[in-house]
Amino acid sequence: MNLFPESSQQPSGRAVLLSIKPRYADLILAGTKTVELRRSWPSNDVGVMVIYSSAPVQRLTGIALIKEIRECDPDTLWEVAQSHGGGVTEEELKEYIGKKRLAYGVMLGRVVPAEVLVDPKDLFPNFTPPQGFLYLPPPDYQRVIIAMFPGGIDL
Repeated sequence: MNLFPESSQQPSGRAVLLSIKPRYADLILAGTKTVELRRSWPSNDVGVMVIYSSAPVQRLTGIALIKEIRECDPDTLWEVAQSHGGGVTEEELKEYIGKKRLAYGVMLGRVVPAEVLVDPKDLFPNFTPPQGFLYLPPPDYQRVIIAMFPGGIDL
């Protein structure tokens, strides 16, 4: 699918904006972390995530297509993290998961770093970084893509 500013279309599924700590966002954008580990995940079909690198960066830094969501117990999620560059130690993962019996491995496909790092407040004046995720309706997704990829993007 071609995404150009004039006719930006959304990949299949909904788009979400995720707050990700810069250390993990950088690993995703470098292609070494191919799974995003989450305590919770939206129930709706999500096809693309917009990466918001949290403080101190506080910018939209790229997008990632989502291949699959794996709902796992903590031990299985640790195995997924190990085999897909989760970027955490087992202790860090257990601390993050807490007492949850199930958590999620968001398996990432193609990742595209932004041409332009975008302050989301430039697009959404009342922007507050989401604790978990924020659904992006198609018009908002288009604004994000146009701002991050002024030269267009081919997905």
